[in-house]
Amino acid sequence: MDTKTTYQQLTQKIDAEVQALAQATDAARMSETMLRFLTFCSKFHRYSIYNQLLILLQFPSATQVAGYHAWNSFDRFVRKGEHGIPILAPIFIKEPGVEKKEEKMMILRGFKVCFVFDVSQTDGEPLPEPPDWKKDENNVILNERLLQFAKEHNIQVSVKELNGPQGISHGGSIEIDPTAGSSTRIHELAHELMKHHGSELPTSIKELEAEATAFVVCRHFGLQSACSPNYLALHHATAEDIMNDLERIRVASMEIIQYVEQSLVAFSPTQRQAAEVQEAV
Repeated sequence: MDTKTTYQQLTQKIDAEVQALAQATDAARMSETMLRFLTFCSKFHRYSIYNQLLILLQFPSATQVAGYHAWNSFDRFVRKGEHGIPILAPIFIKEPGVEKKEEKMMILRGFKVCFVFDVSQTDGEPLPEPPDWKKDENNVILNERLLQFAKEHNIQVSVKELNGPQGISHGGSIEIDPTAGSSTRIHELAHELMKHHGSELPTSIKELEAEATAFVVCRHFGLQSACSPNYLALHHATAEDIMNDLERIRVASMEIIQYVEQSLVAFSPTQRQAAEVQEAV
């Protein structure tokens, strides 16, 4: 099987899966499928939505993946006879016609097939365990980083008793009830990041995107999400609508997760090493 054919098969596999979801009439199936997608997004937030789906469809039990040689840098080695998981890697070329080398822009030329392996396909040194963010002292640190994230994005946060909802997004500012947990903070930050205020998106889709983002981020950090995302909001959506929503959720989730992880390196050096596995393809 040549690379071109493999590329075509991979993209066709994704298209078929999303088309099937778009055409589904069983609400329970739609909800279960979306939950699987979002759970994978929490594990592989650095990967494109297409590669997340490819890993899910080909290796549903995957938890951490990296390239063959990349695993060696973590003192782990792919076992003989293991088959890699094909995903798509971008091909960049330098922009022609620019005199100064340092000013040359990189242009996306296309994609090639590369292979990654799940940690379950390797042997060697154990990977570091991430901190337990459910512990009170760690959760305080996490919430402080979320507050700093808001400040750096010019989002004003005020804590006040709301007598009803635990959080409200106003467009440029959010209000949080003192009893609210991390998931509520993330939910309201997602509304701000996605610029839902003034958007013509239906309210159901705005809430779906915010709650799904909170689900992904909380799942990544091992926290319980108070959200109950209404996955049925995607009912009657086209395949294009579904991919657009998943990509917006992935981008917002990745932005929050990467900021928190990068700012916690001093607190937990193992957090960075664990994150690097996702970068090593």
